[in-house]
Amino acid sequence: MKIFLSHILIALLSFACLGCAANQKDTPKPVPKPALPYKINLVWQFEHRPEIDLSTLDKVPGLNVVSPCWYIIENEFGKIQDISIDGYVERAHAKGYQVWPLITNGFNPDRTKKLLDDENARKFVIEQLRQQFQKHKFDGINLDFEHIYEADKDRITEFVKQIRTATKQDNLILSMDVTVPKGSPNWSLCFDRKALADHLDYMMVMAYDQYSASSPVAGPTASHDWVEKGIRNTLEEVPPHKVILGIPFYMRLWHYDKDAKRFYAKTLTMPKAEKLLQEKEKDETFRCRWLDKEKVTYVSYMENEIPYSFWQEDKRSLAHKMDLIKTYNLAGVASWRYGFEKPEIWPMLEEKLKEATPPEGSQETQEKKAQPAKK
Repeated sequence: MKIFLSHILIALLSFACLGCAANQKDTPKPVPKPALPYKINLVWQFEHRPEIDLSTLDKVPGLNVVSPCWYIIENEFGKIQDISIDGYVERAHAKGYQVWPLITNGFNPDRTKKLLDDENARKFVIEQLRQQFQKHKFDGINLDFEHIYEADKDRITEFVKQIRTATKQDNLILSMDVTVPKGSPNWSLCFDRKALADHLDYMMVMAYDQYSASSPVAGPTASHDWVEKGIRNTLEEVPPHKVILGIPFYMRLWHYDKDAKRFYAKTLTMPKAEKLLQEKEKDETFRCRWLDKEKVTYVSYMENEIPYSFWQEDKRSLAHKMDLIKTYNLAGVASWRYGFEKPEIWPMLEEKLKEATPPEGSQETQEKKAQPAKK
């Protein structure tokens, strides 16, 4: 009887082992995160729609980091609104992308002030971010804290320092988006760029919205001379190997309101701008000329006696801005936002980054390799 029972037990164990082996075979191995090249090529994915889901679409040439806009601090107590997508990181890794999801403060200065004054709220934000990392296993975090009171400059630096401590424990890359220096108190002077740089791997300089949508005066989104000045001013406080140039895939279509005696604007994507050019180029009021200083094409026309204009961002204008990466040896480029561009932009960005990358064996590449690797 004992022998009979032992045979049954052995058989059951064998079946169990076979089941374990089958389950192990059926369970896919996690896709390791791709290594970063010398220069960063990041794009922000603002929404999650099938037509712009970078984790499922074909690989974008040269792109190596995607930043989906997943998190918003939605109240003064630090509660995070979460719109993250299961499986996104694994799919992105399989395509050769690292994933640095974006978290924003909601651009609310009063709410941000209360958050920064509350130690428990700050800890709650960090705790939720760490939980999200455990869930998704992304590779970094991109902080987009904007519209902050200048009086809270030191508090925002301290908060970033706290986040840095947590990201080090999880071996995450930490980056932050900042405006160009020497602007308004709530949008520019609120950043202590030199102090922030001590706690960041990368700082994205949002070199766009030279003339924002709320401006009563029309102007370019990112003229070359304005962008270069912003980069130079940033480099007075931040080392170039941490600076990433932020470029726009959009522009603004302006029209003048005679009654209000001011300009109004709406966002114009590259495909929409191209369509407008085709529609208006035969109109007698249509004018189009290249501006050498700003390095953009200026377009104007009349419609129902209302003047319209835009400064066109395209492959040519962005190529000039991309040259600044090589000139100042910056860390790479970040583009706002995916879906606003034309396909021809990506090969150009890839080529410009290759031109800006020091040759193998140079002092710059050796110093880069000597930096501690992110696990």
